[in-house]
Amino acid sequence: MVGSLQRAQGRFGLEVRQHGLMSRMADLEQRGCCRLLFPRMAGAGVEAVTVNISGGIAAGDSIEGWLICREGTDLLLTSQAAERVYRARPDDAPAQMTVICQIEPEARLEWLPHSTIFFDGSRFCRHMRVDMAGSAEFLFLDSRIFGRKGSGEVLSDLTLVDRLSIKRDGRLVLEDALRLESRNVTAMLEQAAVSGGQGSVATLVLVSPHAMGLLDQVRAHLQASEYTGFAVSAWNGMLVVRGLADRSWLLEKALRQLLVMLRSGRPVPSTWRS
Repeated sequence: MVGSLQRAQGRFGLEVRQHGLMSRMADLEQRGCCRLLFPRMAGAGVEAVTVNISGGIAAGDSIEGWLICREGTDLLLTSQAAERVYRARPDDAPAQMTVICQIEPEARLEWLPHSTIFFDGSRFCRHMRVDMAGSAEFLFLDSRIFGRKGSGEVLSDLTLVDRLSIKRDGRLVLEDALRLESRNVTAMLEQAAVSGGQGSVATLVLVSPHAMGLLDQVRAHLQASEYTGFAVSAWNGMLVVRGLADRSWLLEKALRQLLVMLRSGRPVPSTWRS
């Protein structure tokens, strides 16, 4: 009989409000394995760094988060380092993560964590729900690394359900979902219609009144660059970039350049600086 193990539970929350020309923290919640750190940054916005003090995510863990950007505020969320999702035992339930975001008029929220690394046998369900005003801006990054090629790991068993739901002025404008359940993940990823053997994948989403105006600039950059695994599209006030790379460092190199354009030249998050 397989015994039960202690599992991590965590909850984080942050509300920011406008004080003069500056965004400032108005409310903070951190429980269990979740912490938020606040590095000093230039400018009028707030930067917060999520920290999982349990050292990674295991099957059965549960993490909840909430973010509120009041009118006119500017909030950047990043992570301390790449998050690791570890191997589950045969009877373990998937780890669960849910984040709910509210973005009021003229506010901006950037969700720019480091990559999530999926170990062989990992099980993970994640859902981010965003409710934003039409004049607000939301920039989202999701970077996934399937297996550790540098360690010679071959991915076989994986369960992943990943969703991003965005409402603007109460209307659903994007439902982006990935459901990946396989006993032979490496073979599946090798299919041309999946990722052509590329084990590092990323999605960038910008929802903004100015998003569609960036399409030609981003497309020209990708066509002139070495990043042949990237493509961009724009519609209905959104710009979406998807990319594939054989190695995680190649993916990050491309993302850094793309974020400069999508963030109007702002410096990279503090934990991204080498």
